[in-house]
Amino acid sequence: MKAIIYNRYGGPEVLESQEIPDPKPKSHEVLIKVESISLNPVDAKARQGGFKPISNLLRFPRTTGTDFSGAITEIGKNVSGFKVGDSVYGWSNPLVNNGSASEMLTISEKSIALAPNNINLADVPALPCGALTSLIALRDLAPIRDGHKILINGSSGGTGTMALQVAKIFGGEVTAVTSSRNSERVMNDFKPDHIIDYTKNNFIESNNTYDVIFDVQGNKSFNEVEKCLTANGIYITTQPNIYNTIDFAKSFLSRKKSKIVICRSKTSDLNHIRIWVEEGKIRPVIEKVYEFDQFKEAYEHLTTGRVKGKLILKIN
Repeated sequence: MKAIIYNRYGGPEVLESQEIPDPKPKSHEVLIKVESISLNPVDAKARQGGFKPISNLLRFPRTTGTDFSGAITEIGKNVSGFKVGDSVYGWSNPLVNNGSASEMLTISEKSIALAPNNINLADVPALPCGALTSLIALRDLAPIRDGHKILINGSSGGTGTMALQVAKIFGGEVTAVTSSRNSERVMNDFKPDHIIDYTKNNFIESNNTYDVIFDVQGNKSFNEVEKCLTANGIYITTQPNIYNTIDFAKSFLSRKKSKIVICRSKTSDLNHIRIWVEEGKIRPVIEKVYEFDQFKEAYEHLTTGRVKGKLILKIN
């Protein structure tokens, strides 16, 4: 089967298409014919060696990709929740599973769910990483209640646009931080209560305070935003680096908290997201769809950091 692999750490230039053996599902796994994937910053981080030394335990070549959708073609003997022919979606952990950018993928049945039935299966990979990360952040790490003031820093990309929608579902009063070139689109499409153009105003310098600051962009720190939090406010970042880990530990001594959100793929959470999509409460945002042989161009686009929503790469 075809897969997009890399044999060393580096930029998009190390990616190549290669024939690799078809995988066989273990007893608790399913075999999926992959329809398409979406591109995530975590893909690039893994490819660049950003998870060393843990990632050094994995052998090259490695398959890139995390988000996926497709149809089940085979199930392991102990699989009970799915059957051959089911259309499914999920997120493949780059430190546990093989990457999703291959014609066939094996993954635990506990990491997938039935795909929403009201959108094209090829578009479904725009959901998992952004929606799962937002759900975990805003339901589990900072349980939002009606009227909570939420600021989302970096609200125009794949996770940011999902966070805007999830925060609204939970009843938050939402402030979106984005650039002038995206502010009109964000306001029209997602109706945040407030919007801040970071090219003109720095929210850190204002006198406004928030119950939750979700730093999707990951370019702030707890020390920078602490004064912008309410007395029991929570800062959540998507960047699990040493500095944010130290902030997390230090915040145990404070009423204000610093937390790090880590994406995980569970059937129950994916079902939650599927229901929201089918009810019309959230929708994926896709900037561009690429054909399989355009994978380098797609990942080069991702490196610009200026993606409006998600990039989709067709596999089959």
